[in-house]
Amino acid sequence: MGLSLEHYQQSVLKRALPLSEKVVEAFYSQPRHLFVPEYTVEEAYEDHPLVLFNNPPYVSTISQPSFVLRILDLLKLGPGQKVFELGTGSGWNTAMMAEIVGAAGKVVSVEVIAELAERAQQILRERNLPQVLVKAGDGFEGDAVNAPYDRVIFTAGSSEFPQKVFEQLKESGWMVFVRKTRGSPDMLELIHKVQSEPHVVTSVPCSFVNVVREKAGPDSKEQSL
Repeated sequence: MGLSLEHYQQSVLKRALPLSEKVVEAFYSQPRHLFVPEYTVEEAYEDHPLVLFNNPPYVSTISQPSFVLRILDLLKLGPGQKVFELGTGSGWNTAMMAEIVGAAGKVVSVEVIAELAERAQQILRERNLPQVLVKAGDGFEGDAVNAPYDRVIFTAGSSEFPQKVFEQLKESGWMVFVRKTRGSPDMLELIHKVQSEPHVVTSVPCSFVNVVREKAGPDSKEQSL
């Protein structure tokens, strides 16, 4: 007889704690295994990344669950906020953010891999999260139509600072950005926008796939779920 879902979830939380109560609630409300149906429940909660798509230059992974929760906690999300996410991936992080910002908030997520965007749309629709908007396209441009944003999060890394996205962030807003430097580990940066300038408050070594700037193609589409 296999271990219970609760066992796997508690194992993840033990590695991720301390976390705010709202992040823990979002974790339980949006079970990770539902967003990676190609993996078993046990595999979904193992504390390492899982491959979602691998057809270079398009590569996508879902990061280890404990790290996703810590990053989410860094964002200091709250009800009613508007969030921009580069890299929808599985849609799991998108769903948890939507859970926290609530019906009065909004999460705009852009995914360069059209197949993943379509799959995430379907899962998020099934999760009944109308505050989510998924787009297939170049997330490095941000989404000016729905700007400004209270929070911005990158789930892929770049050596280039995302100036256009940063300009769409509200004054005093927070952004999680993954900076890539040749010959060094990736650095996850928590950035505070103060007087229109980026101020790095926290910096943590990490490893993320690269941002791909190419358009998703002529079949690119967006959908409010």
